[in-house]
Amino acid sequence: MKKLFLILLFTILITISDGYSQNRSIKFVEKPWSEILALAKKENKLIFMDAFASWCGPCKWLATNIFTNDTIADYYNSTFICVSIDMEKGEGVQIRNKYEVRYYPTLLFINQGGEIVHEKVGAARKIPDYINMGKTALNPEENLSAYIKKYNNGENSDDFIQSFLIKLSDAYLPVQPILQKYFSAKSEAEMFSRSSWSIIQKYVNDMDMPQFDFLVRHQHDYARLYTKDSVNQKIFETYLTALMKQTRTASATDTTYGMMKRKIMQSGFDGAKKVIFTSDLNSCQMHRESQKFIDLAFENLENYYSDDYNMLNNTAGSVSQICSENVIPNATKYLNKALSWSKKSISIKSEPLNNDTYASILFKTGNTKEAIKYEQIAISLAKKLSYPTNYYEEALKKMEDSIETKKP
Repeated sequence: MKKLFLILLFTILITISDGYSQNRSIKFVEKPWSEILALAKKENKLIFMDAFASWCGPCKWLATNIFTNDTIADYYNSTFICVSIDMEKGEGVQIRNKYEVRYYPTLLFINQGGEIVHEKVGAARKIPDYINMGKTALNPEENLSAYIKKYNNGENSDDFIQSFLIKLSDAYLPVQPILQKYFSAKSEAEMFSRSSWSIIQKYVNDMDMPQFDFLVRHQHDYARLYTKDSVNQKIFETYLTALMKQTRTASATDTTYGMMKRKIMQSGFDGAKKVIFTSDLNSCQMHRESQKFIDLAFENLENYYSDDYNMLNNTAGSVSQICSENVIPNATKYLNKALSWSKKSISIKSEPLNNDTYASILFKTGNTKEAIKYEQIAISLAKKLSYPTNYYEEALKKMEDSIETKKP
């Protein structure tokens, strides 16, 4: 069973493109920055810059899987002057400061005058994303610099603002000033429009923002318009993010954390207790308060997550790990409860991971034959989904070997 250092609350499903090819790659020009600018002017091309750091995992993934793809290599080599620069070495330090690079990888498109026309942060997984990104950078009406110019010239339609916010978010640039100006011009009735709700749902992520306060005060009105589940999920995630951020802050105190919890409890939000339980559980695990974690989970998990197969399985795995690594009084009681959570998880949705968790706990509690059965199920499901099976096969071998060693 894999180590679970933090309970995962939100699952992001990423579709990875097929057919990565390693025959050709982007040809990065290795010259001083002044010569790169001169070359761009001579060939009348934009500069594509891969701004990276040597320790950055996603940067390495890009270099291995994206920049070596035939489709991307052919397009970028023929369209741009391409450079890849370590932002922490040599001339890269000055370039980092000039273009205010704060995250890695940052992908910049720079004109012959040395000005950014388009920017994106992160390592997207789909090949077409990079082709579309390059085409957008070349489009004088659609790149980021064009949108900034339009906004500064007074464009503020709902459709434009939503597109502008997407571009800013993709570049990890601040969106709050745009949100404040946009919502300050809205009447109370306009706050309930679909466009306003869409922007609140995607970009109002701070519990201290006035727009979030408006949402909480009018949560039942929004629920009637846009479904209770979507409104509750938005409020839940925003509150939880704020609480968890507080627990990670070096200056955090029990007093400030308690004040935030009281504010949430007094907000009238139906899911307030669930938010606080989830944050407390994560806080205990993050700070390795093992006994407190398993006691809290034992008492309240099923009150709030009885139908959430991910949370049931992740918590079961965490409890099992704690009982393995620590001297826990009445450990059998907690393991049996973890076993029931894992079994419930499988009954909701059978997946490789929860079958592996169930098998692991069965093995720890001495039920080796059943453990082998469920580990085999985990392997079978993993194969059907084209997932790696090495870990599950190693766990199965360990279980099978334990039976062999017990034979006379």
